[in-house]
Amino acid sequence: MSITLLLREYADYDLWANARFVDRLAAEPDAVLDAPVSSSFPSLRSTLLHIRDAEHVWRCRLTGERHSWPAEPSLDPRTLMDHARQLHGLVSAMDEADLLSIRTYRDLKGNEHRSAAWRMLMHCYNHSTQHRGQLITMMRGLGLDGIPANDLIVYQRSLKDSV
Repeated sequence: MSITLLLREYADYDLWANARFVDRLAAEPDAVLDAPVSSSFPSLRSTLLHIRDAEHVWRCRLTGERHSWPAEPSLDPRTLMDHARQLHGLVSAMDEADLLSIRTYRDLKGNEHRSAAWRMLMHCYNHSTQHRGQLITMMRGLGLDGIPANDLIVYQRSLKDSV
């Protein structure tokens, strides 16, 4: 198996999983999205926006573009999908040489780092998965139902070639 195939599947999974939470939480009023919940971030909205902002920053690091934090001024959680689609498009266009290439970037404190593009992407996708898991716990804490399953295996089983 190639690293290209693996990273493209993670990109597809990330887009699928993000959409499940954005779609589910779009049905909730602001009072629920902003209700205080004990977690890494204080609310469902702030957690979704953190995923958005991080995916934006990692995409920019990979392309060498300047980034902003937050990614944009909007507090609409649906904006996560715009940034997730941009990251997905980038990964879909990368070949093995791109994924193996070493990128130099700065963290949010300005410290310089070097990493292979595939490692940057694996971190980004793992980071988003971690926070989606927190969303599940937060949603349960708020007594919400219809919590989306977001396990990688659930995504993989939904594929036509799930073997």
